[in-house]
Amino acid sequence: MAMKTTDLMIGDWVYIHEPVCKGHRIDFIDELGFQVGADGEVYDDCNIRPIPLTEDILVKNGWRKHTMLYKNEWYGDICLFEEYGKFYYMDLKIEYVHQLQHLLRLVGIKKEVQL
Repeated sequence: MAMKTTDLMIGDWVYIHEPVCKGHRIDFIDELGFQVGADGEVYDDCNIRPIPLTEDILVKNGWRKHTMLYKNEWYGDICLFEEYGKFYYMDLKIEYVHQLQHLLRLVGIKKEVQL
């Protein structure tokens, strides 16, 4: 999935395809692209990919799983549920780390998500 400048906010975590694909935080966005990290390098849309939201990332950031009969509930800063390996907040599917970051900001939670 290619990303556009309109998909992201400053502080979002993304993968950048360099020689090695690594997670980076967006530091600056303008019409020319995304600036990440201390190196100040600017990347265009074709170099940016979303980071899939995983169980490991949720656990690392304080969420705890409660297994139900048909789905798992995740308790943390907000309550998420998991069904067939997909995460949801109410009826909203949360597939990527940056979507979780946007949701937390929208509900007023100031949290630095760790990869």
